[in-house]
Amino acid sequence: MLRKQQQLQSPSPEAQELLAQLHDIQEPAPVSWWPPAPGWWLLALLILLSLLGIALWIRHRRKQAERNRYKIEAIALLNAVDVSQSEATGEINEILKRVAVTTFSRAHCGNLTGSAWLSFLEGSASLKCPDEAREALLEQLYRGSSKPENSEAFRQYAIQWVLQHQLTAQDSEPQVSKEHAGV
Repeated sequence: MLRKQQQLQSPSPEAQELLAQLHDIQEPAPVSWWPPAPGWWLLALLILLSLLGIALWIRHRRKQAERNRYKIEAIALLNAVDVSQSEATGEINEILKRVAVTTFSRAHCGNLTGSAWLSFLEGSASLKCPDEAREALLEQLYRGSSKPENSEAFRQYAIQWVLQHQLTAQDSEPQVSKEHAGV
C-alpha cells in the first residue's frame, strides 16, 4: 500500500517528460460585439422602418387635421348661433357661404343665391335639404324674421353639410388656380 502511495506521488520519468511538454490552457479571444449578426441588422432595419412609418403616419394625420380645421371651426360657429334671434338664418347662411368659398373657391359658388345656392349645397354634399331648412333659406333669409324651428333645422342641415361636403374631380384644381390667378 505504501508503494502505491509513492507511485501516486511521484510520476514516472516518462510521465514527467510528457508533463513537461504540456503548456497552460489558453482561453479563446472574447467574442466581439461588432459587427453584429445578420439578425441584429434585420431587427435594426425593422425598427427604423417602423419609426419612419409612424413618423409619416403622424405627419399625415397632422396635415389632415390642418386641412379639416375649417370644418371644426365652422361647426363651432354654427353651434354658437342663437336660433331664437331673427338674424339666425342669415348668420348660418354666412357661415355656410364662407365654408363653401374656402372649399370650392369664390368664382365657383361665391355669387350663388336662392335656389341655385340650395342646389349647389345639395349637390356638393349629396344631402337633401329638409323642408323647414329650405323654407328658412329660400323664404325667411331676406325677410329678417325667421321661425326658430326652421332656423334650427337649417343649422342642423348646415352642420351635416359642413361634415359631408367634398370636392368633385371637376371642382378641384381649375377653380382654385383660376381664383389665385386673379389675386
